[in-house]
Amino acid sequence: MDHDRYHRERRAAILRERPEVKELYGHSPGVAALAAIVVAGQLALAAALAQQPWWIAVLAAIAIGAFATHFLNVVIHECSHNLVFRSPHLNRACAILANLPAVVPSAMAFRHYHLLHHRFLGQRGLDADATPAWEVNLVGHGWPRKALWLIAQPLFYGIIHPLQVRRPLALDRWLVANLLAVPAVAMGVLYEFGWSALAYLAVSTYFAIGPHPTGAHTIQEHFNIRGSDETASYYGPVNAISLNHGLHLEHHDFPNIPGWRLGRLRQLAPEFYAGRFRYRSRLLSLWRFVVDRDVALDRRVFRDDRSDLAEA
Repeated sequence: MDHDRYHRERRAAILRERPEVKELYGHSPGVAALAAIVVAGQLALAAALAQQPWWIAVLAAIAIGAFATHFLNVVIHECSHNLVFRSPHLNRACAILANLPAVVPSAMAFRHYHLLHHRFLGQRGLDADATPAWEVNLVGHGWPRKALWLIAQPLFYGIIHPLQVRRPLALDRWLVANLLAVPAVAMGVLYEFGWSALAYLAVSTYFAIGPHPTGAHTIQEHFNIRGSDETASYYGPVNAISLNHGLHLEHHDFPNIPGWRLGRLRQLAPEFYAGRFRYRSRLLSLWRFVVDRDVALDRRVFRDDRSDLAEA
């Protein structure tokens, strides 16, 4: 069963009307250089915080580190679609590079589960982004439990959801390299610079996918806030530091277009994107998720059909 039919049909329609969109396909190797600079910057800032109190490290992580880690997470995302280099091996290597300051080795796992997300959009059991029914019921519509869920979001997003996917991550040399390299860097930071430095990196990773403007994308991307929109985009300032990661409708329509060209896609085919629901603020979307009883984990399209297992 083709669960990405919604975007496949949109893609076909756009290409019929705007065949020049194909000129946007390709790779962006310059992103790897940017990733190397940000990785070096994160490690340098962690070293600079070595003698500071832990609360200074936390504030720096919220104000700077979360944004840097978010950018590196987006690089991992681009590598998962082989958009940085032509070679899949180079993309995997680049993803591990971008993952080095994160403390948690997640690059290869993200690649596996994110590609399943594109193939089985919204299907519980195969799409790790599709919130399980028990979690939807547990969190409910009240603000206290939604606030607690938002605080614990990295746990759900990074561990609990992948564990419920029926296609487990295979152990290969790239996963082993990821599992060895990232903890080795974390231990090196701890040994050389101490706990404050490591805390800066760890808290940066937490907020990059947690209760922070950078982490709000996990709520914005597929929440069905208005009408029948299954995928939504964010048009705001965070896109400037995230390779247009907020242009999520555009990305699902054309996952083979590098992020920095997605704005051009919208310009070439404005009739396919104008007038649709869009987010303009990350902070306001977090606030609305918590306080608005009409917005909860059930506000997205879910599919429970298991008939694809034999054919996929």
